[in-house]
Amino acid sequence: MPGLKEGAAYPQAVVDRYIAEGHWNDETPQQWLADWADRQPEAPAIIAPGRQLSYGELYEQAGRVAAGLVDLGLRRGDAIGIQLPNIPEFLIAYHGVQMMGGVLTLLHMPYRAGELAPLLNHGGVKAVICHAASPNYDAPTTMVGLRNQVPPLDQIIVCGDGPADTYSFASFEDFRAHEIEGPAASDPAVLAFTSGTSSAPKAVVHPYWTMACNHRIYAEEFGIRRDDVVLSAPPFSHIYGLCVANIILRAGAANALMAAYTPDAFADAIGDARVSMAFCGPAHMLAAIKGGQMTAEVATSVRTFIFAGSACPPGLVEETEGICTNAVGHQMFGMTETLMQTATPLDAPADVRHRSIGVANSAHEMRVVGEDGEPLPPGEEGELQFRGPTVLSGYFNNPEATEEVLQPDGWLHTGDLAEIDEAGNVVMTGRVKDIINRGGIKINPIDVEALVDAHPSVLLSAIAPMHDDILGEKACLFVQLQPDQSLTLNDVLVWLADHDVAKLKWPERLELVADMPMTPTRKIMKGVLVAELHARDGL
Repeated sequence: MPGLKEGAAYPQAVVDRYIAEGHWNDETPQQWLADWADRQPEAPAIIAPGRQLSYGELYEQAGRVAAGLVDLGLRRGDAIGIQLPNIPEFLIAYHGVQMMGGVLTLLHMPYRAGELAPLLNHGGVKAVICHAASPNYDAPTTMVGLRNQVPPLDQIIVCGDGPADTYSFASFEDFRAHEIEGPAASDPAVLAFTSGTSSAPKAVVHPYWTMACNHRIYAEEFGIRRDDVVLSAPPFSHIYGLCVANIILRAGAANALMAAYTPDAFADAIGDARVSMAFCGPAHMLAAIKGGQMTAEVATSVRTFIFAGSACPPGLVEETEGICTNAVGHQMFGMTETLMQTATPLDAPADVRHRSIGVANSAHEMRVVGEDGEPLPPGEEGELQFRGPTVLSGYFNNPEATEEVLQPDGWLHTGDLAEIDEAGNVVMTGRVKDIINRGGIKINPIDVEALVDAHPSVLLSAIAPMHDDILGEKACLFVQLQPDQSLTLNDVLVWLADHDVAKLKWPERLELVADMPMTPTRKIMKGVLVAELHARDGL
């Protein structure tokens, strides 16, 4: 089976081209850390509740972790899993793994043994760094149990107390940084899973080339300054959060940490750390606005909010600016397969920032194509595609999935529907797989979802297809209610009629859910909703 090095490999002609064009060079994030530790050792690198680390301290502690990992028998190219919240230990571990040439393997916090086993096996993970047991999840015991299912897995490293046959993360303090052969820029840096816990996961290996290229671009695109305090609401165990951590590092700014999202924690992190720039998903902000936690007083220090991770409902950026009067809202788009790809420019007018995800970055090509695969002119809806130096070389050990999304000429199918205007701004219009085919009439639910989200009784909503023997598919509306609220299907239909929504687009069933299934970036997992509906209906 090909190793991670092969999973990050590109054809030599592609390598030569991107090096010649200046997109790929010898930079790595740990070199950025070493540089800032030398240039500004006392400057804050991490600001967490009750704890702060300078760049000098972060560099020193990461070096100790690197030395400790080598002492445990881990070597350059080994996959090292991490399942930690956004706490200082995550970033210390991340840089320590990279200093000794390991490949950080991202494991989402909600995953348990059933989801983790196929991912760990797929990546050949040799060690896992996890948190101590909590009332809801005993991670160390889970990881120890997985040793029987994951033959390569040897070391379980625990932040906090762990069972006798695990290693304490705190023990790395006993080591001293020393000269270790680090990675080359062509080496694999991160293994990230896009989705799936099946027998054929979709995993992306990003080499340092793609990561350094992308994060150089966006540290500049977003105008991050060395005196900025930047918050990532998405977890670092998701590629969105890790990208934010890297562009903060590239700029030499301070990384404000929020261990886990709640509306209260989001507001507290912004206010307590005096955050000047915050990256979040639309659902992060929606919940904080609806719950009353996001106010002008809380966000008085914020200069910029950047929304990504899922489609931004119409009006959300404008509403955020109306509440957080010192801040300007921007939108961004990215994927695990491509890292960050588009953003609204800092000088973009309000109309562009409110309705679009901006323009492609300078290193990439972008187009929208029709069902025949041919490029479409401005203003026409089709599938969004990208090509360039941060697009994956292929899914790791999954050629079938690669063939589905990556064309031989390098164009990547995103699965997203969009329009590109004359100025090159991208307006997202939906997901190909979310389209409901009702008796041959294709219905895009995105606008209806945005209206339902605006209902005072609704916290979150999603419309997904349900099976119908006659029409093939109909629309089912899933709703998570605001506390102490109620809602009927008729209430929804009256609301939509009052907002002049065509009857054709109305949902024909309402399902109330206690908690909406969400990805780490707070994107609703419609596939889970559909599967539960099918199970309930015996399909």
